[in-house]
Amino acid sequence: MYDLTVNIETEQSGLSYITPGIHDNLKLAKPDDTTPIVYEKSANGNEFIAFHFMNPEGLTFVHTEWVPKSDKADILAKKESNLTKRLLHIGKKIVDGSLFKTIKTSSFEELAKSYINIIGNNYVNKLFRGKIIYNNKNYTTFPNYVPFIESMDIPIEKSNLKIGGDDKVVKSQADVIQSRPNPFTVEQTSEGLKVTQPEDNLPF
Repeated sequence: MYDLTVNIETEQSGLSYITPGIHDNLKLAKPDDTTPIVYEKSANGNEFIAFHFMNPEGLTFVHTEWVPKSDKADILAKKESNLTKRLLHIGKKIVDGSLFKTIKTSSFEELAKSYINIIGNNYVNKLFRGKIIYNNKNYTTFPNYVPFIESMDIPIEKSNLKIGGDDKVVKSQADVIQSRPNPFTVEQTSEGLKVTQPEDNLPF
């Protein structure tokens, strides 16, 4: 059944996410009020920690930290080191950094769950300033290197967050618009325009 008698919102803004730049008054929150810092696994089994942010207008931003992977031990060690540095950079804006010194594990799952447990609900009522850029896949993210987040208690004139020449704030290419060939053909006849509809290859 198709019911148009109910109230249906048809004029929503096409933009629901926070664009690249320096943004004030971000809070850790999700539109559905569920926990904004989560440990999960993707459909193909890759582990990650996701940080969900929202601005005063209700626009959202998600920063994701994936489990580091590499066949080379030195590269893996560097990725793990950079990951922990970024996690601490965020975590220290929420709780005392010394609390994280209890975490030592080779398991990404244990790292994530211990980290989330230490933060608890201490993010509530805290506001942040964040530096958001595009990654090489044109997804918004925090940069790989600190600093990228700070407390709103820091005056803007003393902020350490700056957009640099290497920061990607414009997509490398336009989004691909999917299109289909017109299933209806138009031909000029002596009687005027005639529209014909093929019997197959319809888009429905």
